[in-house]
Amino acid sequence: MKQFNRSRKGALSEVIARIIQSRFFVLMLIILLFSVISQSKSSAKPDTKPPKIKLLAPKDGRTATGLVKIAASARDKYGILKVGFFVDGDLVREVYNPPYEYILNAGFWADGKAHTIKAIATDNYENSAVTKEIRITIPGSTAVSPYLIYPKNKTTTRSRNKIFMKWTSICGASDYIVAIAKDRDFKNIVVSYTVTDTALITEPLPIGRYYWAVTAKNPIGKWSQWSKFHEFYIKPPMTPKLIDPKNNFFYKSTETPCLSWNKPKYANEYEVKIVKAANPKLTEFTDIVSNIFVVVPELSEGMHQWSVRSKNTDGIYSEWSKARQFYTSSPEITQFVKVAAGEYTSGKNNIIQQINYDYEIMKYPVTCRQYLNFMNQAYCRNAIDENGYGHYDGDKFTPTGKYKLIDVKEKQKEIGNIYFDPENKYFVLESAKYMDHPIGNVSWFGAHVFGKWYGLTLPTEEEWEKAARGLTGFDFPWGNTIDCQNANIAGCMERGFSASTTPVGKFNGTNNTVDSPSPYGAYDMAGNVWEWTESWFGGNFQTYQVIKGGSYHESKGIKANLESLSTWYRYWMAPQSTTGKYGSAIGFRCVLKKE
Repeated sequence: MKQFNRSRKGALSEVIARIIQSRFFVLMLIILLFSVISQSKSSAKPDTKPPKIKLLAPKDGRTATGLVKIAASARDKYGILKVGFFVDGDLVREVYNPPYEYILNAGFWADGKAHTIKAIATDNYENSAVTKEIRITIPGSTAVSPYLIYPKNKTTTRSRNKIFMKWTSICGASDYIVAIAKDRDFKNIVVSYTVTDTALITEPLPIGRYYWAVTAKNPIGKWSQWSKFHEFYIKPPMTPKLIDPKNNFFYKSTETPCLSWNKPKYANEYEVKIVKAANPKLTEFTDIVSNIFVVVPELSEGMHQWSVRSKNTDGIYSEWSKARQFYTSSPEITQFVKVAAGEYTSGKNNIIQQINYDYEIMKYPVTCRQYLNFMNQAYCRNAIDENGYGHYDGDKFTPTGKYKLIDVKEKQKEIGNIYFDPENKYFVLESAKYMDHPIGNVSWFGAHVFGKWYGLTLPTEEEWEKAARGLTGFDFPWGNTIDCQNANIAGCMERGFSASTTPVGKFNGTNNTVDSPSPYGAYDMAGNVWEWTESWFGGNFQTYQVIKGGSYHESKGIKANLESLSTWYRYWMAPQSTTGKYGSAIGFRCVLKKE
């Protein structure tokens, strides 16, 4: 059995060896045969016989339009290298593999004339043969041109000034020229581009109206007709509309202006500019923001003018918005004098009374400037109307309702006229010379609402008297006599004083005056204008308010007038009074009480 297996293995080895030897023999035979053929070929004579070629299409003498198929058949014993197609003697295409065809865009030759077509075949030995020329006629009406896709005719863009342009491709075109002009005759070309694609993005173009058109060129330099032109506009983004503050808004000194506007389409950023209303060339603030609001701190007191313009992603600005104005205030009331808790002399008989708390009282009466500022702040917030009426919360004698705060005049009065400017929508003091005079023509309601607006109150009769005389027992804040050098009272015109109010604090020792403060440093507590207090008069006049201090109407030469100028004198007036001898000359000052 083992011997049988051994002989079997030997036979198998012999077969494998024969197969290997047989394959080796075949390989060697192939190599030898290839060598013989190569030597035979190299020793053969070069091929000099030209190939055969025939034009199959188009037919001779036809009229061709649009895309024309040019086809040829070519053959050679040793193979065809290439077939070239010619129009009017110009090579338009070489084809290296069958089928030997080319689609000719006849529109590039559309001139109404006859054009020749031929083909040349080249074999692998660079022998060539030429077909007989045929002629085709291409009507001029079949001229080809690109079709403009975007921007469409009469398109307006506000989002950018780099314009995306696209048009249709032309069969057989290798290049396109895009022309952009300022006129439809293309005599004023702004820019042109030569591209191989059918779309481009222009360089930034200025705002304006433009015309654009495209022409195509084939590989041999034949141009198509120009496309029909399209018109487009580059315009700035829409101008923002201002929202807040409304025109001629008056901010409190404690408020920081926050300016806001709408968001127009295509706006990416906004430039905000604030200038002095009185001098628009003086820029106070400028910034570029992405929000539709800006907070503006630290502006000086006065009227400011603001406007906004938008900017798109390509940096084009809109027109400036119509300007609005707003007013910022320095702290409205800064000058107070402190009145310490303790005793004071009260009344004509100098009775010792006591106030057991500290408080501060305004150094001067409220001025026209301060009250005018309040009126405009209140008007902006609908707290006062153009006729001078505002809301009062009511008290035990007066129901809640709308009351006249101040007499809004139409003609200038002796103490200055506040009137409403309907065009600009704010209150104006007709004569600026009265700005620092005490306010008059103001009702008790107007004084009360002013104090509440700024977190202050009117002084009580007792607080007012203590601030005016302290413990001195004087009839007047500075002593027991009064003259035109101490206060603004009647009969002083011959000494250079007007028969009207004078600026607050005038009697301070300058300009031929005597320094005439109260013991606590408050001025104008006798003469100039009467002053409202928080106190009711009582008795038969319990619904009337106490007024103190007298006014420029009172004369030292009349006993009754002289008494009315004294610190202890008290008089009554209906809270709604704004006119008449007393009403027109009643002002006020406020107190600040710290809890």
